[in-house]
Amino acid sequence: MLTHGTITHGKQFLEGEKRGWPTTYYGKKSGVGTSILSRQANGPVKLGVVGLGVGTLASYGRQGDTIRIYELDPQVIKLAREQFSYLNDSKATIELALGDARLSLEREPSQQFDVLAVDAFSSDSIPVHLLTREAFAIYFKHMKPEGILAVHISNRYLDLKPVLLAAAEHHGKHAVLLDTDDEEALGTYGATWVLLGNSPEVFNSELFGKEAEKLTAERSVGLWTDDFSNVYRILK
Repeated sequence: MLTHGTITHGKQFLEGEKRGWPTTYYGKKSGVGTSILSRQANGPVKLGVVGLGVGTLASYGRQGDTIRIYELDPQVIKLAREQFSYLNDSKATIELALGDARLSLEREPSQQFDVLAVDAFSSDSIPVHLLTREAFAIYFKHMKPEGILAVHISNRYLDLKPVLLAAAEHHGKHAVLLDTDDEEALGTYGATWVLLGNSPEVFNSELFGKEAEKLTAERSVGLWTDDFSNVYRILK
């Protein structure tokens, strides 16, 4: 298990087939898990991941898939390579981009991601620059028309739903919320993911089931931009 303060960044079983199970917030029933599996049903995929953790999402990689991972901290890459085996065991082509994810994505040509997972908001100190109007414009530039932007918003202190809703409405995207519970036997935690796509049809796969519901918010906080954000208003 990799932890920093009170935040768990990933864990991995050590024995047998469990070694390849996606655990913590990334199980097969989670928002990101169902997004990846729904796209993989159509053939090889290209996945983008903002925030490496221990490399758990690499466990979804199949022969022919490409997973491009953006990570700010070189020590995290070292730990994921040396102490965990998700990256080394993955059958996909793994690409690691070191540096601030937003700056990297801003410089790159469109990656044409089938799924882009943005996972950097679990702590009580969130990178606001990844949640602004301008940041979402960059994410959507890198998506295929039928692609899914999966944003992990599990957070004990902050309610990020209104921030995601404002961004989705501004960019004309359809957004759903998928909230799952702990499953101790599988090593997965309860997780809240917001999934954004160009239309409701993006989420037609049976994998999303009845659990995926249209994103709503109990409060309005206005659109966050590079010039304006208000963390105080989303305190739980």
